[in-house]
Amino acid sequence: MKKGFVFLALLMSMTGQMAAQDLTSVDLYLRDIDGDEHSFQEYLEAVRTGGEKGAVFISFWAMWCEPCKQEMKALKSTYEKFKDKNFHYLAINLDNPRSIAKVKAYVRAQQLPYDFWLDPNSEVFKKLNGQSMPYSLLVNQDGELITKRAGYIAGDEHEIEEDIKKILE
Repeated sequence: MKKGFVFLALLMSMTGQMAAQDLTSVDLYLRDIDGDEHSFQEYLEAVRTGGEKGAVFISFWAMWCEPCKQEMKALKSTYEKFKDKNFHYLAINLDNPRSIAKVKAYVRAQQLPYDFWLDPNSEVFKKLNGQSMPYSLLVNQDGELITKRAGYIAGDEHEIEEDIKKILE
């Protein structure tokens, strides 16, 4: 029995799933890639007023993280599919301030349609218990954390899309 419980706990931690938590009290202030400051609570409020249901996929990434970049590319079609249904993708970059020009160039070259914020000191990443990348959180319109993921392998985008669909439908 003990072995089964340990295996189940290990399996849950590997998939990155967790019980729902409330992020409505988490106050985050970050700048976007153009230098404008944003509040996570104001961002979430815009999602709340954007429709009856809504979802935000928050993804922490860096230029050196190939799985991060693969995840962002793989989710483009999911974003396009759900953006008119009040789905938002917030990509938070963790590169140092000297790399901002490279980040901007990459985002524009890849034509990534997401909102890009910067967390150069990883303060928000740490505050939200990030330990490895890519690290992503899926939040509903009320700020409730629905899923938490660490890592990305090809095919994960299908599971992420299903999680988004459950929130929006």
